[in-house]
Amino acid sequence: PVSWPRRAWDNVGNTVMLLQYELQQLDVLSQDSQVRAQMSNPPQPHGNEESPSLYRWLAAAVGTAYPSIGELEAQAGPWKTIAKGIQVLRQLGMAWAIEMGGTDGPDDTPVTKSIKATLLCLAPDELKPSLLAVVMAVDGRVGDLAATLMQLETALAGARPRAIRAAKGQHSKGQAGGEQEKGELRVPRKVLWLDLLQAGVPREEINGKPTTDLYKRWMWLPAAKRSTGSEGDKGVDRSKPVEPSAPPTEWQLPRPY
Repeated sequence: PVSWPRRAWDNVGNTVMLLQYELQQLDVLSQDSQVRAQMSNPPQPHGNEESPSLYRWLAAAVGTAYPSIGELEAQAGPWKTIAKGIQVLRQLGMAWAIEMGGTDGPDDTPVTKSIKATLLCLAPDELKPSLLAVVMAVDGRVGDLAATLMQLETALAGARPRAIRAAKGQHSKGQAGGEQEKGELRVPRKVLWLDLLQAGVPREEINGKPTTDLYKRWMWLPAAKRSTGSEGDKGVDRSKPVEPSAPPTEWQLPRPY
C-alpha cells in the first residue's frame, strides 16, 4: 500500500492539487481493497489545506486503512542486493512518513530503531556484517542512510575484483612456471592420470602423486598419447577403444637408398 504514495512523491505528486471528488475517481487504480475503500470516501489529511496534494490525499487514505506502523512495515520483503535494499529502506521511510501524517516524504523521515532493525532483518546473511556497523551508526534521515548505502555498494564492488586478483595471484605462486600453470588449468588431473596409465606408467608411480608431478611426467609423453595438448588441443573420444601401442623395437640405422 505504500508504493503508490512513494511513487506519487517521487513524481512530484506533492505539487499536484486535487479536490476530494477528483481523488474518489482514482480509487479504481488501487489494487489494495482497504485503500480503495478509503479512497471512495477519503479522509481529510492533517492540516488546513482546502485542496491537499495528491500525495497528501494518498498518504491519508493509506494511513487510515493501515493505522498500525507494524502493518505497513510488514509489507517490506527480503532483499538480495544493496540497490534493492535502498528501495526497501525508502519503503520503510514511506511507512513512517504516512504514520507521521504525510507532511514529509520518505527521504526526510528520521531513521528509527524499527527501520534499522527491519532493514537488517530482511538483508541477506552475506551482507549483514558489512551493514551492521553502517546502519547502526546512522543517526539522521532515510535519505542520508540511502546515500551511505550507495557508498557501501561502491566500496564492495571495488573490493571484489581486487579479491579475485589476489586469489589468482596466490594460486599462481604455487605453479612451477608459466607453461605448467597453463597446463594445470587446462588439463584435469583425471586426464593426466588416465593418459599416463594408458602410456604404460605403473600405477604405483602415479597414485597419490601431486598434480604438478603428474603434469611434468605427462608432458614427456608423445603428443599422440596426450588426450589434451598443453595449448588446449581437442581431446580424443574416450568412448572409442584405444589401440595398444606397438612393442618397442631396437634402434637401427636408416637403410640406405
